[in-house]
This record gives sequence, C-alpha cells and structure tokens, in this order.
Amino acid sequence: MTDTTVSVDTIMEQAQVFASAWSLVGGRFDQGDALEIAEEAKAELREMLEDFCSNTELKRVAELLVTWHQNKMGNIEQVLGMPKDAEIHLGEDDPIILTGEKLKGFRSGLMIAKHWFGEFPLQITRNDPVEED
Repeated sequence: MTDTTVSVDTIMEQAQVFASAWSLVGGRFDQGDALEIAEEAKAELREMLEDFCSNTELKRVAELLVTWHQNKMGNIEQVLGMPKDAEIHLGEDDPIILTGEKLKGFRSGLMIAKHWFGEFPLQITRNDPVEED
C-alpha cells in the first residue's frame, strides 16, 4: 500500500474491489487467476483495516468513550443498589435532597436511562496477529 492515509472511503473502495474479485472466483469469467487476485485484494483490505484500527489517537478516543460509559453505568448501578429509604444528595453547595416519592421518581428515571444506554456499542479488544497460510 503506497498511501499512508487510510480513510473510511478508501477502505470502502477496497472492500468493493475485494468483493468484486471474490465474486469471480470459480465463475464463468474466472480465467484461472481469480482466486489469486481475490487473495491479493483481501490482503490489501486487511492491511488497510489494520492501519486504520491501529491509529493510536482513534484507539485513545475509543478507550475514553468506553471508560466514560462504564463509569456512568457504574454510578447508575450504585444508586439503584442503595436501600430504598436512603437519601440522595444532588449537588455540593445547597444540595437537593431526594427522599420518598421524589427518590422513587429519580430511581425510575435511572432505570430508564440504564435501559436506554444499555451496552455500549463499542468494544476494545486486543487482536493477536493472524498468520497467513
């Protein structure tokens, strides 16, 4: 790969090249080299994806987002795990104190938020290099 900048558009273009090349394998337009061409397109696509995914700045942003979500969901879990008769103090100076029905409504809102936020749609995994045959 000659260009060091890998964008979503270049990856999409290479995915089209790979899909087109693979669609010829074993078909009536395969002149005996379609598999080799498809494997080369696949290798180039893999290289582009590895370059894109190894971007340390992108990984750092992803890690921050995952950590932020985990912390916020942890806060929600902590409040929902408190005894039903506990008091919740919102704010530092002149806090709002939630008890009784207000606390019940607040906890209901947190349950809805927990459901809406659910599992974060991004995961950080460490991939071991795949050995090519």
